Amino acid sequence: MGASDWAGRMCMRLEEEFDISEDRALRITTLVRPLRGEGYEDVFGEYGSERHQKLQEQLIDELDKSLLEQSGNTIEERWNNLMDELDCQSRADNGVYLIPWSEHEADDWQNPCVTSSRS
Repeated sequence: MGASDWAGRMCMRLEEEFDISEDRALRITTLVRPLRGEGYEDVFGEYGSERHQKLQEQLIDELDKSLLEQSGNTIEERWNNLMDELDCQSRADNGVYLIPWSEHEADDWQNPCVTSSRS
């Protein structure tokens, strides 16, 4: 399954599960991809490691279920709690926390508007 196929299916699941707009769901799936790239090299850890397998499962295979298991009134709060649980910010050079949807003003859907500290 390609990344765009995964993102499309996961967006639909997030929209239904959390009763959110497509843009808001896309914001979450868009952020998953960079967590494996520049500025986030240590978030997933070494390929094949226990951490890599755990994050693969929780952030890709079962992202919707992982978010449902977190506390929070919004999907952004749930995402931020998941980032804390997985200790992602301490392993990243860039921010992993989502700002509240009400403060999200990005012109480009590919900019999920992240921060390195929780508000």
